[in-house]
Amino acid sequence: MFVKKVIFINWGNIPLLDFEFGPINLFSGGNGSGKTTAADGIQTIMTAAHENLYNYNPGQDETTQRGRRGKQVRTLASYVLGCYDGSYARPWHTDGYLVAVFHPTKGETAEPFTAIIGIRAHIDQAGTQKQARQDELTFFILQGEMLEQSDFITGDTDDNRHVVPLNEINHRL
Repeated sequence: MFVKKVIFINWGNIPLLDFEFGPINLFSGGNGSGKTTAADGIQTIMTAAHENLYNYNPGQDETTQRGRRGKQVRTLASYVLGCYDGSYARPWHTDGYLVAVFHPTKGETAEPFTAIIGIRAHIDQAGTQKQARQDELTFFILQGEMLEQSDFITGDTDDNRHVVPLNEINHRL
C-alpha cells in the first residue's frame, strides 16, 4: 500500500487543500511556509497519533518537550488551533482532521482505504499563558473508500463553508 493523498482540515495554517502524492515527492519553501507542519501531519496519520512513535519538528529541538527560545511545544491540539508563536488562527473550540487515502501497489490485491484522525481542541486561558488543550481524539478506517475534502466540509461557496463537527462525522461518513 502507498499513500496516494493526504487531506489536512484545520491543521496548522495549511489552507484546505488535498496533497496528491507521486512516486517521489519534495517539500520546498522558505522558513514558515508549512513544510514541517505538513510533514508533522503526515507523520501523525502514519503513526495513528501514537505519541511514543513521533516527535514534532525534531530538527528544532522540540523533542525535549520544552520548546525553543520561548516558543510553545507543538501538539495535536496546537496544530488544530493553528498556533504559531503563541498566536492562534482558530481561538475557539475547533475540529480538525488528518486524512490519508491509501492505494494498493502494483500487484497487490488489497482494496483502497481511507484512514482518518479527528481532533477537537480548545484554548485553555486559565493560567498566565494560553495553552492548546485536546478535548477529543477519534480514529476511523474506511475500507474500500477514497474520501475527498468535500466529505469533511459543508456548504458550496467560500462564504458558507464549514468543517463537519467531530460529533457528526460518523453519521456523515
